[in-house]
Amino acid sequence: MSLRSAPSHSTSADPDRRNVLAKWSPLEAALRRSADLNKAVAAVWLTLLWSAVLVVDDATGPHLSLNAVYLAPLCFTVWCLGRIAGLVFGLIVVAITLQLNGFGDGLSAQASTVATSTAAWNVGVRVFGVLFIILFVGAFRRTFNQERANAQIDPLTGLGNRRAFKRECSRLELASTRDNRILLCGLIDVDDFKAINDRYGHAAGDDVLSIVADALLSAVRPYDVTARLGGDEFAFCLAVRDAASAERKSGKIHDAVMAALIQTDYGATCSLGAATGVDVAETLRVADQTLYRAKDAGKSKWAFEVGPAQREVSLGARAPSERAQNATSRI
Repeated sequence: MSLRSAPSHSTSADPDRRNVLAKWSPLEAALRRSADLNKAVAAVWLTLLWSAVLVVDDATGPHLSLNAVYLAPLCFTVWCLGRIAGLVFGLIVVAITLQLNGFGDGLSAQASTVATSTAAWNVGVRVFGVLFIILFVGAFRRTFNQERANAQIDPLTGLGNRRAFKRECSRLELASTRDNRILLCGLIDVDDFKAINDRYGHAAGDDVLSIVADALLSAVRPYDVTARLGGDEFAFCLAVRDAASAERKSGKIHDAVMAALIQTDYGATCSLGAATGVDVAETLRVADQTLYRAKDAGKSKWAFEVGPAQREVSLGARAPSERAQNATSRI
């Protein structure tokens, strides 16, 4: 998917991720892992957890209070399934616990007579506690989601950053294998970007980066993966049918970015290197080498290479590159 406004390979192999995991407390680790759980799977586990707590509460009788124990399944229900699910589960459990333990404080309804006002107060306090936990955890989850999204977005361009690119490419790699497709990975580099900064200022440089990001995003599908990896380097990853369609797509992306840069007053151009493959890490490595071939051939060029399995090299600096040169001459 496109990572705008919201995507190595396996994150479990990421050493930075392992270092972060080592610093999390058990509760933090549980929250982070459960945040990505499938809702159906989470619902099954939470139903079992709620059932276990209710069975224990029933077995211990009304004199042993387990009110605090109910906080764990309630919090995880809101965290994994949302506020509505938490409210439904919470109110059901309040009704069940009142049936099990009565309206008194640790005394069963059969063991004591409780005034109506006292019973109403105790019920109200329990319901208030449930609502407060639901609202508090729900707000925390929304903040968590927003901060996690912000941590994966490049603030200047709105594209995904390197971390998000690796994660989303990993997912795309699995999907492409399942759908019997190949990956098209590409890198885009703004030619002589430092010279643009030196001549026109850093504001102009930021403007060029935003233009490249907009053009890249408009040239791919909404579910394709795009990112700014850092500096003036951009990346994209797509699932395609074959090498021929991958080469055509690479040329179209380069043409789209070049066309957008031509409309500026900065004289900016870009180079693109793309490759196909089935493994993201290997395909990006080949694309990086292909980008250097394109830059060595001159400004505003693009180059393409098929994956290691086919090993037929096709430089895209023919017809597509001629269009790029013509576009450059009009700047």
